[in-house]
Amino acid sequence: MYVDTVRFSHILEEDRLHNVAYFLSHTAFVISHKTESIETLLGVLWYLPVNSPVIVVTNCPEENLAGIRSGIQDHLTGHKQVFLVHQKDEHVAHLFKTQGVVHILGNDGKVLDGKGEGMYIGALFASLLCYPEWVVFYDADNIVPCALLEYTLAMGKLFQTAHLENNMSALLHNVRICWSSKPSLVAGKLEENVLGRCTRVISPIFQGIFEHWFGVRNYAVISSNAGEQGMTMKTARALRFSSGFSVETFQLLDFLLKAAELEDLFGSAVYQQYQSKSPHFHTKREDEHIKKMIAVSLGSFFMFRHYIPQSVEDQVYRLIDDLHLDVTCPLVYPSLESLDLRVNETFVQQYRLFDEPDTGEYKIAAAYSTSWHDAQ
Repeated sequence: MYVDTVRFSHILEEDRLHNVAYFLSHTAFVISHKTESIETLLGVLWYLPVNSPVIVVTNCPEENLAGIRSGIQDHLTGHKQVFLVHQKDEHVAHLFKTQGVVHILGNDGKVLDGKGEGMYIGALFASLLCYPEWVVFYDADNIVPCALLEYTLAMGKLFQTAHLENNMSALLHNVRICWSSKPSLVAGKLEENVLGRCTRVISPIFQGIFEHWFGVRNYAVISSNAGEQGMTMKTARALRFSSGFSVETFQLLDFLLKAAELEDLFGSAVYQQYQSKSPHFHTKREDEHIKKMIAVSLGSFFMFRHYIPQSVEDQVYRLIDDLHLDVTCPLVYPSLESLDLRVNETFVQQYRLFDEPDTGEYKIAAAYSTSWHDAQ
């Protein structure tokens, strides 16, 4: 497995800009939304490419859905490929039921609450669209979303490099964003924290896994709970998803396990952490919420207890004792590639907020991006 933490000395390069059009038009952006205001959500969406499919998965109070829909339609008329789906949507629930994923449904027959469940829906929609080659996950609670421009350009450079270089034509490729800092407002002043409160606890555990599975010693994982990340669609279809806030830690473990199984295939897996230059401002959660996030993240390790070394399991138990946590294992949902998805793109199109553009300019842009890819 190829492992790297990347820091770019600059983000824009003139000779690489022609690559961007293809990447953006073939990348689906999944936005996880819950209680954020329409103004905050619109700010995030405004920084996303207008020609990219954008899938907003919301778990807001259902009576607020109409307001979110009209807010996007009124203020983001340039974004023609925005899809809005509620996590409790009955058609989505029925689709999971027909696929035998009944444990994602609650007693009311609707999809359970949880971030992992929303990401699972978003990845499903991206897969059903058929043409995206990459999927990027962003949270809707980004208060200063201009940082998303850097994240998107950086992931485009990293994915395109791997896409064009034969020695990195990976079966699995995951890029996770590491923030330069997560500032907190303390007594009227900004206090910079390099790592989030949950990441500080969870990320060090991965050092033992990297050493045991790959022989990589002292590799500093700083993205175990990265809410901003991207992956190839091949990777998104191969990974399992898990419930709630366990999903980022669980998927990293699942990614690494699959990479270990492919260890004999050179360049079969690429794991990259992108160290951004932009600080990350988001809604600060109370300590009790962070404690629950840590607990569910630690629960993910027990789903891999037959593979992780004893020293890592002991480390997890020590953290549980030291922090007085009540830990349970998350629900695990099957990979998309294991489902018998015979539904087609029309299922997703019913959630589209704008009619498909039919202008010459749009067609020229689409043709340009396709011809560039064919030329490579």
